[in-house]
Amino acid sequence: QLCVKFIKDTLSVEQVCEALQAAVTYGQTDLQQHCLAFIEDHTAAVVRTRGFHELSDSVLAWVLRSDRLAVDELELVQAVREWAHVSSAVLERPVPEVAALPVQELRLPLLAPNELATLESHNQRDFLIPVESIAAAWRSHALRKGSGVPSRLCRPRRGTRPRDHHRHLDLHTK
Repeated sequence: QLCVKFIKDTLSVEQVCEALQAAVTYGQTDLQQHCLAFIEDHTAAVVRTRGFHELSDSVLAWVLRSDRLAVDELELVQAVREWAHVSSAVLERPVPEVAALPVQELRLPLLAPNELATLESHNQRDFLIPVESIAAAWRSHALRKGSGVPSRLCRPRRGTRPRDHHRHLDLHTK
């Protein structure tokens, strides 16, 4: 408990991801929540750290489920792409394989059509995001609602920049 208190008291942008990974490994749920709250408040800086790039896929997916991340979705997609390339090199596995879990938590329907088109173009290089996920995001634009997309993927996060099409999405927050 003394160690947990020390970690909480000295948490920084540079080491919060290492603390979170350790908290998950050792089942310290209180510390996990504390780290997540810190990440939510400092998301833009945290996603640029080495520790972020070293998170496990399951811990990254858990973080990405948060509605309180203080960063826009487009920046999160880029951060996950960088994370996936680092993980792919370290684990010697293909990008789509290492990223399979976290990319399910990216909220692609929140992106504007021009952003989605750019994402689709970049995706042809590394296949980070399954084609089905991109197609579902396009479908949500075409039908002007989150049709066929889990509702959580249509909910803006705290840092999501407003876009015109958001008014058409089913944005019920829980």
